[in-house]
Amino acid sequence: MESPNIEAAEKTDESSSPRSAIHGRVRITVALLVAMMVTALEQLVVSPAMTSIIAQLKGFSIYPWVISAYLLAATVSTPIYGKLADLFGRKHVLLFGLVLFTLGSILSGMAQNMIQLIAMRTLQGLGAGAVGPIVLTILGDLFTLEERAKVQGLFSTVWGLSSVAGPFVGGYLTDHLGWRWVFLVSVPFALVAIGMLVFVIKEPRRERSGVPIDWAGAGLLTASMTVLLWAALDGARISAAATAGLVFLALLLSVLFVLRERVAADPILPLDLMTQPLIAACLLGSLLVGAILFGLDTYVPLFVQGVRGGGATQAGRALMPLFLAWALSVAVAARAVVRFGFRAGAMAGSGLVTSGNLLLVAGAMFPAWSRLAFAIGLFVVGLGMGPLSLSFILAVQHSVSWGQRGVATGAVTFLRTIGGAIGVGLLGGLLASELGLRLASAGANDIDVAAALRPETHAKLGGARLVLVQASLGFTLRDVFLVVAMLGAAALFCSLGLPGRENTATHPSVANRGGGTEEEPLEVLAAEF
Repeated sequence: MESPNIEAAEKTDESSSPRSAIHGRVRITVALLVAMMVTALEQLVVSPAMTSIIAQLKGFSIYPWVISAYLLAATVSTPIYGKLADLFGRKHVLLFGLVLFTLGSILSGMAQNMIQLIAMRTLQGLGAGAVGPIVLTILGDLFTLEERAKVQGLFSTVWGLSSVAGPFVGGYLTDHLGWRWVFLVSVPFALVAIGMLVFVIKEPRRERSGVPIDWAGAGLLTASMTVLLWAALDGARISAAATAGLVFLALLLSVLFVLRERVAADPILPLDLMTQPLIAACLLGSLLVGAILFGLDTYVPLFVQGVRGGGATQAGRALMPLFLAWALSVAVAARAVVRFGFRAGAMAGSGLVTSGNLLLVAGAMFPAWSRLAFAIGLFVVGLGMGPLSLSFILAVQHSVSWGQRGVATGAVTFLRTIGGAIGVGLLGGLLASELGLRLASAGANDIDVAAALRPETHAKLGGARLVLVQASLGFTLRDVFLVVAMLGAAALFCSLGLPGRENTATHPSVANRGGGTEEEPLEVLAAEF
């Protein structure tokens, strides 16, 4: 994104004192925290309600789309919002996204069938796509590396605490008020965030660059990711030839996207930036982080309800150790990553993530011990997620110039979210395929799996068929968690591409900018905003 006009700001804001600038930064940070909290809460409040949604709206075979459609919409819109922010200003684009998110939340709570819910979740995701990258970019503008590590650690903590509350609130609302309230609960928070941003951020008018938005690239990117996710979600229900055709089409669209980006005047995703070894390692690592996070968020509640026989509230509580540990770990990781280097932080985090997921595998293998194994395992995963995710985002922001920070941050957010969308889809395909084979081998092709997901509908199956579904689902989810553990191990290899301690003291982009300091003057930026 373009940098603000620093010289003009210096002339008009000479009277700004450091104290007023700090106060300005505090107000902006609080407003951004509220905006980030809204989308964090909504991402994770839905999973505990999914079994109730399936029971009322049906559509078990397409239910992963409720999660993946949101993630896909948020993902493909992220780089587009980055370009729109350059044209119309960050504040206006962020507000537009929050308004769209609020509208999607209201309409999701009013859905009458699974198709409507997926469509409204898509609208909700299109709004959420504006929040993450713009918030992180503004933070990158306002703070130095040391400050940024602490502030982004604070944001991760707030995100983690929102995530702790999200599954619990989702389960509570589902059990006591109904599943529709898991979508409506975010509306008042979104309205507060909109009001704060309107009055707190004062953004200067910027001249448009005149370079058109790369709509062709955006369209090809959207189409390729949608087709790929379609193949991942429906691969178990369609023929192998149809799945191969979809994968081939996704690859063809991806090739066309790359060719388009090579000739675009202002590409959606600059390929020269993304192919740099350090950036590529961070982007691939962020993709894996997204797949791990949203995979656990989607399928741990399914284990609690479908295998243990718990309710929505219990499913929400099961995820609390993960996000509580994440919130705690970032406070330490924020300082440790800067002190010991990005590589050490990411390697330690990925090791913990892998170990924690192996405990989930053990818990799924021995259901009698699953409650304790899941609590410890998810806590260990959360401890690793803090330094792992923070190392990737800080390494990217630290390695590029100020003028590339918005694009680089957007790319990290893009890959993390698409990793979550594709990860949920692929894991869902594995789940549906393996569960179908297990039930078919037991002669129970016609069994109603959805009836096993809620205690009040267990009577529809009867004792023997209920035990069969729970056992089959437990073994299948064991394999799902094993794949997630393998993703954690893959993140360890990505960590090796990050710079070590010796490369975190200086900013590589200083030389590229012809001298000067790492950041634009903080007082000027705070006064401008």
